[in-house]
Amino acid sequence: MTNTSSRGGAGYRLLLYIAIGFVLGIIIGWIVSMAPPGVKGPVSDWFKAFGDIFVRLIRIVIPPLIFFTIAAATASIANARRLGKILALMLFLYIITTLIATIWGTIAATALAPGVGLNLTSTQQPPTPPSGTDILLSFFQPDFSNLLVVGGAMTMIIFAIILGLAVVFLGDEGRKVANILSLGSKTMIGFVRIIMYYAPVAVFMYAAWLMIKYGPQMLGAYAKFLGGQYLFTLLHFFLIYSIIVWLGGLSPIKYFKAQIYPFLIAFTTRSSAATLPANMEAARRMGVPEEVFGVTLPIGATVNMDGTALYQVMSAIFVAQLFNIPLTPYHYGLIILAAIVGSIATAAIPGGGTIMLAYVLAVAGLPLEGVGIMLVIDPLADAIRTAINVSGDNACTVLITKFLGYKLTS
Repeated sequence: MTNTSSRGGAGYRLLLYIAIGFVLGIIIGWIVSMAPPGVKGPVSDWFKAFGDIFVRLIRIVIPPLIFFTIAAATASIANARRLGKILALMLFLYIITTLIATIWGTIAATALAPGVGLNLTSTQQPPTPPSGTDILLSFFQPDFSNLLVVGGAMTMIIFAIILGLAVVFLGDEGRKVANILSLGSKTMIGFVRIIMYYAPVAVFMYAAWLMIKYGPQMLGAYAKFLGGQYLFTLLHFFLIYSIIVWLGGLSPIKYFKAQIYPFLIAFTTRSSAATLPANMEAARRMGVPEEVFGVTLPIGATVNMDGTALYQVMSAIFVAQLFNIPLTPYHYGLIILAAIVGSIATAAIPGGGTIMLAYVLAVAGLPLEGVGIMLVIDPLADAIRTAINVSGDNACTVLITKFLGYKLTS
């Protein structure tokens, strides 16, 4: 209990430090922006360099994070053969709701166009439209060393899934390997937590750099992005989840009453894992049998992240708009696919969605500087997307309960 409380306190402190870093960065950047060009140019470069350190650390952690998280989850899921029907229904619904969320994100970003007109510059070349065969073969890199870079993340995911299944096929002998994979997953999540301690510094540096280079108009773009994200995320929450629980035989009013507490816990802690006990209690109040939510909610806290998928799609399109990079239907398809996969691989910790945004941007060939740009507003964006992530777990659990032939208890 003490450990959990201390982690929660550390999370609040980190959030406060990030907010302070953002405000100080805006103030310092505004002051420096009034200096002569010969001064503010080099100073701006140094601010960006220290912010880029965070992006480079993210690029280091992405491949092993994906490997251990997906491999461990696959081994854990496949071991529960007797619960195959629950798992099949769960994964089907999770993918469907995540796909819907990515569509919301696409509509929000294209309709509101929060990044249009800023014309940021990047060292990367705009992506060229890939062919269908290029997309297919890009999932299967021919050299193992390609798996160890962000661009090979999709192949790493496939490799991790196959490895997880291979561990299962070993039976009892595979338990030792499964334990190692689980330990590796926890270790990499710890690695991410360590990186996040640098986040306030990175936010300060990027906020100052953006203010020096692009001025107050960047604040307007952020406000427009957050407004669209909150609007469409809450639309997904109230509309899609109402339909799902209604199909599951539960009154949407009862669902929202039971879900409000874990919603607020998730909003403040920004962690799906930390909200799991409250989410389980909400499922119990809705009358879901424990043998159902005992499986769906722990797995859902790791793989079902509608809010994260919506955010990643919207962020990727926002980044493309900022850098004035035209997107083709191929790119939109790649972004949606990468967001679905990336949301599954996202760690259930504060800031996990921004860490995996690097993967989504890499798949679409968009500048990885976008990670640092989105990091500036991540605490605000992360709060609502985490609240929706955990709420989607319970909504799907209600419908799964009906599909399995169970009855909700009053």
